[in-house]
Amino acid sequence: MGAVPFDRVDFNKYCSMTDFYEFGMAGVSITYHRCLSCGFIFTEDLDDWPAEVFAKLIYNADYVKVDGEYVHDRPVRAADDFARRLAGCEHASILDYGSGAGVFVDRMRACGFKHVEGYDPFSSPRRPEGDFDIITSFEVIEHSPDPLGTLEDMRQLLRPDGCILFSQTVQPPDILSIRGNWWYLAPRNGHVSTFTEEALFELGRRRDFGLHKGDTVYGFASRQPSSFAKFAVDSIGPSLCVLRLLAPRVSLHAPIAFPSAQDVLWHPADATEIWQYRWTGEQTIWWDAHWPETELLQVRIPVLQERAPGFAAACEIEFAGIRKRVLRDRGEIVAEFATHGLGSGNIALHMPEHSEGASGSTGRGLAILVDQTPLQQVPDAACAAP
Repeated sequence: MGAVPFDRVDFNKYCSMTDFYEFGMAGVSITYHRCLSCGFIFTEDLDDWPAEVFAKLIYNADYVKVDGEYVHDRPVRAADDFARRLAGCEHASILDYGSGAGVFVDRMRACGFKHVEGYDPFSSPRRPEGDFDIITSFEVIEHSPDPLGTLEDMRQLLRPDGCILFSQTVQPPDILSIRGNWWYLAPRNGHVSTFTEEALFELGRRRDFGLHKGDTVYGFASRQPSSFAKFAVDSIGPSLCVLRLLAPRVSLHAPIAFPSAQDVLWHPADATEIWQYRWTGEQTIWWDAHWPETELLQVRIPVLQERAPGFAAACEIEFAGIRKRVLRDRGEIVAEFATHGLGSGNIALHMPEHSEGASGSTGRGLAILVDQTPLQQVPDAACAAP
């Protein structure tokens, strides 16, 4: 798995909508990298820090200045929301992972949830005993240099048929343009890892969890959840599978999903220094695709170039007789569909007419990546994706 340098910010950059450097600059540069497959953004600069260094330089007495809501307001809102979502699960055993000052635990108990405990490596480091029906975690995994290890730690505290409910701010669609100016990319807040929904899907898949997508929260659950866990993840939203559709390879490994249409639909392969891609040669391209059992299918097509401005945004993706106008997200075109129990099917990309352009690009519509494997040697990503 490869990653490339993404951007650099000063260590003192914190989560602010107005002034990232209200408290001045530290004069220490933090470099973030981006996974070429799932978009996961991370820094390795803090990987070797022991817990006491994090406690001294990040989670110290000044932390409230860079995140004023973490002590009280955010856990109160989360508890009120989850007391509503989980009404009927009052007898479930619940662990709040990354519990901070314990406000969420206290408020949930006051709402009738008697079997609620908290665990936080910094503020409540005593490890709980036993396993839990439900683990909650609010804005936690972005603080972990090893999110896969953190998820595994949660899994060790979870019943095999339990679930994890978590809130997580994901990258905006224009992250490739704003880069380090995204307000959430903030080392002073301890944000060493930031996610896309695809990265969350892969993170869960690596630990045999399915991902559920909600309005402001997500859930991880096994394929056979307990009654408590099923009720909990159903309160979040549908299960989500992310499917990337690529141009047919001309060498090496098979892609995640590949067209079964004849090669005449595509122009010959071309390449940049990093990517291999192919231009579409017809107005409609289709894939014969397969995916794991899911309720919601997010179809993503990585686009490197378009024949004219606005061309990609005018495309539509079709599945099971339903056509949807695409959204633009991180250099890809995206559409989501209810699967209605289907685990395979034809997915079509409908484009505007491939007419002669000003550059003379007859018959070319979109340049779609052949795969997500870079052609040059790049650093390995400490990433959730395989």
